[in-house]
Amino acid sequence: MSQPQYEPQPGDQAPAAQFNGQYLPPHPGVSLSQTSMILGILSLFVVGVILGPIAIMKGNEAERVYGVPATVGKVTGMIGLIFGALQVLAIVGYFLLILFIIPFSIYGSGM
Repeated sequence: MSQPQYEPQPGDQAPAAQFNGQYLPPHPGVSLSQTSMILGILSLFVVGVILGPIAIMKGNEAERVYGVPATVGKVTGMIGLIFGALQVLAIVGYFLLILFIIPFSIYGSGM
């Protein structure tokens, strides 16, 4: 029975991700794509009107400048923007309801 050899062979090379014993920094396009994705996901839950467009812009920059796909960040940013706009409309509608409709129903139209 032969034992498997776990020692490096003479023709083996170091992993491509290492450079002088340290890992290479991530590509700027990948970082922008990840930032776009994180902002897009956050925009689904928190301040979608602000974080959604930022996620879309970061995704566009990652695709245009660096050629890195950022579809997830752009799509979640768009969905977060839509949810945020609906939340703003709901809040404005609620305040309009409080300010105009309820007083008229209590006091009448005044005519």
